[in-house]
Amino acid sequence: MVACRGICKTYVVRERAGLLRRGRRREVDALRGVDLAVGRGEFVALLGRNGAGKTTLLKIVATLLLPSSGEVRVAGIDALARPREARRRIGLVLAGERTVYWKLTGRENLLLFAGLYGVPRREARARADALLARVGLREFRDVPAEKYSTGMRKRLALAKALVHAPEVLVLDEPTAGLDPQGVEALWRILRELRGERKLTVLLATHNMLEAEELPDRVVILDEGRIVAEGTPAEVKARAGAVPTAALTLSGPGPRLPDFGPGATLYTQDEGRWLLVVPAQDLPRAIARAQAEGLRLEGVQVKASTLWDAFLKLTGRPFDDLGEEREEA
Repeated sequence: MVACRGICKTYVVRERAGLLRRGRRREVDALRGVDLAVGRGEFVALLGRNGAGKTTLLKIVATLLLPSSGEVRVAGIDALARPREARRRIGLVLAGERTVYWKLTGRENLLLFAGLYGVPRREARARADALLARVGLREFRDVPAEKYSTGMRKRLALAKALVHAPEVLVLDEPTAGLDPQGVEALWRILRELRGERKLTVLLATHNMLEAEELPDRVVILDEGRIVAEGTPAEVKARAGAVPTAALTLSGPGPRLPDFGPGATLYTQDEGRWLLVVPAQDLPRAIARAQAEGLRLEGVQVKASTLWDAFLKLTGRPFDDLGEEREEA
């Protein structure tokens, strides 16, 4: 349903040089040969730090940006040669941008965008009412969007993206800035949509729990390249992210035994240590500690997470050192 081949995107940026002179221009590679295929009805999540290329890739798929090179097909359509046809198959919600008109009511917003997509008036009214009910805004349909809460606006933006019955839904951080109740409400809607209609979803997120809960497949981008993809379990296995056990030990010291490969020992204070081992080695670690006369004060087992896998695969956490760049 979505096929990207050899996608590259290079931005030209100007460095800061002071008030009286302009900095030199340089090229920044936002995407470096990305190949991505998303099947009909598949739910795929893009993960990556700020500046990894997630939003750039989504905008290229949605025909809002042209790649420097590469091919994009949406629902079998060459999105670069026939962007208008491709857009009719795509529903889009971008992060941090006002995607609805605040002075219009929720229902007026949906009718406006349905009209822009050429949906017949009677059908548009029926779709608007059905979508407002689906996203929990039926009783607020005649209230101006400017009076909506953040969560309500996010849900309205999702309804707007669905009003023309797209085949592909592109979402850029749809739950950013929402409280837990708002996040769960959007997750429920996305799960329902996925189950009822073979809608293809391509989502970019920083929410690791979201990436583990919703998609069929996770794609990790780093510095414009795909570094891993697969189910969340497959990505964790590839990264070697395994459950760990943390043992709090105390004893005479200061010399402690070697607990073997994969074990890390941290000094907490005089006579107390924290030993971290793979969870599968926990019985052996306890037996070794007791044999050496160490006292076990506590054990905590931590399951492997997608966050652990992300850090192993990219070598750094998310940060704000790089932002997704727009064309100069």
